[in-house]
Amino acid sequence: MIRRLGSILLAATVVASVVGVVRQRQEARAVRAGTLPRASAAAALPPRAPQPPWAERLATWVPDRPSTPAGRVAATVWAAPLTAAGLVLAALAGRLPRWDAELGCFVVRGAGGPSRAALGFVRASANTVGQVVLSPGADPDPILLAHEAVHARQAERLGVLLLPAYAWLSARYGYRDNPLERAARLGAARARDARAAGGD
Repeated sequence: MIRRLGSILLAATVVASVVGVVRQRQEARAVRAGTLPRASAAAALPPRAPQPPWAERLATWVPDRPSTPAGRVAATVWAAPLTAAGLVLAALAGRLPRWDAELGCFVVRGAGGPSRAALGFVRASANTVGQVVLSPGADPDPILLAHEAVHARQAERLGVLLLPAYAWLSARYGYRDNPLERAARLGAARARDARAAGGD
């Protein structure tokens, strides 16, 4: 019974992932047509339709990096299955991941292979798998990297549960209005503002 329920949930999550990708491609077409504003890495875009209170709270969830060595180890272990998948994608991308101490995650610049193909398919500039940020650009925008670092923090808190959560939220709300994406844009905006204040 439990195995059957697990199979049903897995199949439903795969379907949700497909629906989310289809919605993201539709949004990309709408952006190109000028009927939808582009959701840049730090854009303050309200959702197109009202979301329930729990989704609004999730959209403001920008976890900090763990502040203690034990917390960092626990976060790394919890995110490890996703990070391992990210490192495999990095190997397939033909690039060596480099640890970015400021972001607290690995960054793969100039990623090729399946990662570049997948990003091109959904018209995205980068993606994060566990603690690994993959960018096809050789010199990605620091604000984009700050956005992706929020996803790394989300992976540290949710572990493998991030995958079904992201899939279901994308199926329900689309990419632009996904509360986890809204939170990443908020985190990137805060990083941008902190950087600007530090430069004054």
